[in-house]
Amino acid sequence: MWKLDFRPGRGLYDLQIKNTSYNRDNGRFECRIKAKGTGADVHQEFYNVTVLTAPHPPMVTPGNIAVATEEKPLELTCSSIGGSPDPTITWFREGSKVPLQSYALKGGSKNHYTNATLQILPRRADDGAKYICVVWNRAMPEGHTLETSVTLNVNYYPRVDVGPQNPLRIERDHIAKLDCRVDAKPMVSNVRWSRNGQYVSATPSHTIYRVSRHHAGKYTCSADNGLGKTGEKDIILDVLYAPIVTIESKTHEAEEGETVLVRCNVTANPPPIAIEWLKEGAPDFRYAGELLTLVSVRAEHAGNYICRSVNLMQPFNSKRIEGVGNSTVALLVRHRPGQAYITPNKPVVHVGNGVTLSCSANPPGWPVPQYRWFRDMDGELSNTQKILAQGPQYSIPKAHLGSEGRYHCHAVNELGIGKMATIVLEVHQPPQFLAKLQQHMTRRVGDVDYAVTCSAKAKPTPHIRWIKDGTEILPARKLYEIRTTPTDAGGGVVTVQSILRFRGKARPNGNQLLPGDRGLFTCLYENDVNSANSSMHLRIEHEPIVLHQYNKVAYDVRESAEVVCKVQAYPKPEFQWQFGSNPSPLTMSSDGHYEISTRMESNDIYTSILRIAHLQHSDYGEYTCRAVNPLDTIRTQIRLQPKGAPEKPNALKVLEVAHNYAVLSWQPGFNGGLMSTKYLVSYRRVATPREQLLSECSGNAYTPSYQVSSSSAQVGAHEWIEFNCFRENPCKLAPLDQHQSYMFKVYALNAKGTSGYSNEVLATTKVSKIPPPLHVSYDPNSHVLGINVAATCLSLIAVVESLVARDATVPMWEIVETLTLPPSGSETTFKEAVINHIARTAHYTTATTSGRSLGPGSGQLGEDRTMALAETAGPGPVVRVKLCLLANHEHCGAYANAEIGKSYMPHSSSLTTSALVAIIIAGLFFVLLLGLLYAFCRCRRTHAAKKLAAAAATTTPNAASQGAKEYDADASRGSLAVAATGDPQQSQSGLPPPPPPYYPTGSLDSKQLDGGMELTLTALHDPDEQLNMQQGEMHTQQQQQQQQQQQQYQTQPKCQAQALYQQQPHPNGYGYHVTSAIGIDGDSYQVLPTAAGQHGEWSNNVTASGSQENNYSNARDLSQEALWRLQLAAAQSQQIYVEQRPPSAFSGLVDYAGYPHINTVTSSLSQQSFGQQQPGTSQQQPLAPHEMLQAAQRYGTLRKSKQPPLPPQRKDQQQQQQQQQLADIIQDLAN
Repeated sequence: MWKLDFRPGRGLYDLQIKNTSYNRDNGRFECRIKAKGTGADVHQEFYNVTVLTAPHPPMVTPGNIAVATEEKPLELTCSSIGGSPDPTITWFREGSKVPLQSYALKGGSKNHYTNATLQILPRRADDGAKYICVVWNRAMPEGHTLETSVTLNVNYYPRVDVGPQNPLRIERDHIAKLDCRVDAKPMVSNVRWSRNGQYVSATPSHTIYRVSRHHAGKYTCSADNGLGKTGEKDIILDVLYAPIVTIESKTHEAEEGETVLVRCNVTANPPPIAIEWLKEGAPDFRYAGELLTLVSVRAEHAGNYICRSVNLMQPFNSKRIEGVGNSTVALLVRHRPGQAYITPNKPVVHVGNGVTLSCSANPPGWPVPQYRWFRDMDGELSNTQKILAQGPQYSIPKAHLGSEGRYHCHAVNELGIGKMATIVLEVHQPPQFLAKLQQHMTRRVGDVDYAVTCSAKAKPTPHIRWIKDGTEILPARKLYEIRTTPTDAGGGVVTVQSILRFRGKARPNGNQLLPGDRGLFTCLYENDVNSANSSMHLRIEHEPIVLHQYNKVAYDVRESAEVVCKVQAYPKPEFQWQFGSNPSPLTMSSDGHYEISTRMESNDIYTSILRIAHLQHSDYGEYTCRAVNPLDTIRTQIRLQPKGAPEKPNALKVLEVAHNYAVLSWQPGFNGGLMSTKYLVSYRRVATPREQLLSECSGNAYTPSYQVSSSSAQVGAHEWIEFNCFRENPCKLAPLDQHQSYMFKVYALNAKGTSGYSNEVLATTKVSKIPPPLHVSYDPNSHVLGINVAATCLSLIAVVESLVARDATVPMWEIVETLTLPPSGSETTFKEAVINHIARTAHYTTATTSGRSLGPGSGQLGEDRTMALAETAGPGPVVRVKLCLLANHEHCGAYANAEIGKSYMPHSSSLTTSALVAIIIAGLFFVLLLGLLYAFCRCRRTHAAKKLAAAAATTTPNAASQGAKEYDADASRGSLAVAATGDPQQSQSGLPPPPPPYYPTGSLDSKQLDGGMELTLTALHDPDEQLNMQQGEMHTQQQQQQQQQQQQYQTQPKCQAQALYQQQPHPNGYGYHVTSAIGIDGDSYQVLPTAAGQHGEWSNNVTASGSQENNYSNARDLSQEALWRLQLAAAQSQQIYVEQRPPSAFSGLVDYAGYPHINTVTSSLSQQSFGQQQPGTSQQQPLAPHEMLQAAQRYGTLRKSKQPPLPPQRKDQQQQQQQQQLADIIQDLAN
């Protein structure tokens, strides 16, 4: 809607447009001012009104997917309509913000299209590219645009790539594979391979299976996808091959003195890196270059020359290869032949075999010489000498003894005759029988002076052996005599006759045949050529001989029994069975009760078996087996009995002994009819016969430190050990100890019982390991050698060696002395000897043990150490020692190098220097520690005494009447002494007070000597000075307690943590004192009375202590003060209670059998006391001091009552008694 603001007076002629629309208002507005009347234009002005409207979404021609061809122009047009003013259209490539140059065509109005055209020359890289068209005008909000895109689909020409390598290097005779890869759109269906313009293949991969040199060259792969342009690519096939070496002529002939030139032509890919000439048989000859030049050749220059060329090839996908090619030329120098040689030079041929002799000459001669053979020539060659043969070889197809002799050969050519060669041909003959054994022979037992003879000839002389049934006959068995007689038959042939005579001391009358002579006899002739034998099967006619081992068999009722009769006889025997005294022979019954069978075995052995079915009691008894042959009749009785225990073995013997086992065998006794019978060997260690004077070396009293007993470490010297052999015979017993003597015996065992023992046999095991010396020292000034040897039961020698050659490649040692070392038993041995002839070649000051060990793999280590010693030594002697068995000097232990210096003393030589230094340092440290502890204890004791004195001074009688208690802890033994006043009410009533609580002991795991040893150690820790001070303090304390009407007890302070415990009075008015048992975790306690004079028996009533604390002491510590209090308590009839421990590992030590007067407090809290009750009195019999001390020594745990201090006049006497008692305790413990 238009509205005119017309106010001429003001000069206003404005046009107002409301509710604008494009169709009405968009355009040019003109304002004209005309003159009034004339109408002439006074003023005019134009206005362009643009009504803003947003454009429509753009459209792209030829579409959102544009198909293009590589290198052919393509136009993309983006159009938009409906925009006012005309929109701006911009092209972008996806991924880029840079606008592309395009040609724009504006529409001019809302109703006409505005276009922007983008011109593109497509490439292969544009395939798939996306272009974006962006449209915008002022009608659109800021930041808003309209977009559309187009994607290019570019068809491009083929791109060809070849491979896998270009150039492709392939070794000759290998496979070459040429690959053609094509990138094209659209794709190609096939490719074309060509070589030099000629078609080769149409496959993407062209394969040549065996490449040769002519395959090398350029190959082209081409591809066409119909776009009018073909893609192609060339690949070079490079065929690699080793050098091909050619020489114009295979031979080159020259006269002596000429210059020889020979050219070598080489073809290779890649070119060769070296060309050189070699000569066969001359490894030192080398000549570089293609042209071989030899100046002034001589006969020795003749030979085969090799031209050798080398190149390096690197085929595709392979490692570098060295290619070698060569060719040979024979240089022939005209010369006469030289010295002839015949091979083999020592020919030996067997009769009937062939032999070939070859002749050659050096130099060989050129022209090729002729070879002439002669035989048995004497002197120089003459024209009349007969030529045996011509040619480089002479053959004898079938040699005989006449072929043996001297053979000669020489070479001849037109330039002369060479020197002659000679060899001797030997012809050997294998044994050839002249007289053989008769194959079968039968003789009768008892025949005398029987002999057989063999005779054969051979070259060289044969060796003769006689063999019976596969075992060589040895005269040592004293059954046969062998006599062999050789005779020279000429030509080196020897005739040997051998006679085997059946005579010897083991035969009846020395010359009669035995049944055991049956068998196969063979005489065997052997020499270097071959062997020959002749055999005879000898049978001996003899009467039946019983072979079955036992004359009894055992079966139980209702079993089937077999009675076996086994004999050896020739001719064959006949068997007959009888039972008991019935003369009628047994026959096979119809009811099957008896069944008789006979079988034949080898060596004329026959077995007759009588089977008895369903055995009855009436079948037990003696059965007679009767065997008859033409020579004799025998009868043997066999008892049939019930099964029972086995019979004892016999003939026990030792078959083999080693260092840790023994092998035994025995003759088993009858097994009682049970096949499950087994054998057990009993054995024990006994004294070795040669060492019976050393008791330590018998039984188990001694075990060397270097030996670990594996079988009898816990067995006494006279206890038998059993080893189950089961049914093995022989039986191997293991493990045993080395160098120990054992007694063995064996017995049998089955389900029915055992047998008796066999005979006993003694055997001593061997030695496997010899210890090295503990220490060796040598004093160069006094020439004294000192050797320490560990405890051993071996008889040894010490081999002393000295270094004599240090500068040699291998140090040389010399044995300068051997010292005999007898067995030492359980003590170490020190041996000194003066050796004046030790070489002073080196100096060594550090003792080092080294040498060979008997263990595998350790010998080299010892040698290395001693060699290192030799190499590092300076001027002065170097000595080493090893120990060897006296009976076998080759069986030795490791070396020990001697320490050069003053020899050790015998009593201290068993300790090394480092051990002595360690002991000294430890002793000094211990003394220093004792001094510090003593000073600390004195300070603590003084402080405790002052504190107690102050407490006593401030204590009132009321406190005493209330029964207050003080506890002073003995820290070193962890004990608590409890002192308490008696209850007046209970004292007046006359009733015995209830006993203090008793706590049973726990388990003990100590050894038997712990108690006594700890008793002694505690006494050693209590000096006399401490004892005197403690006595004085206790006397002062008792005086204070009497003034205050209160009893106070304290134990001796020690140097561990000390504590003061206070408790309220026990309701019953009694304090109690408990002590800990020794060596256990769960504490065990003993009870002491706290009121003097009350010796009434205690009841079994135990009152729980509630909140009351207990302080415990280790009662195992018994000091000198304890010993003094023990004696004083005995003198004043005080009670000492010894604790009864429950059964434990300690039970064997606590033995009250020797002390019947000591009653014990048992773990059941029964009424017990330690004195014997006298009839008619309530007092107990006091123990004597020595009885109490013995009880303390045996039990190791005791407690004493508080006593007044020792009077001064008895101090010296008491100290002497304490020292004597302490010495007795130490002596008892040592025993």
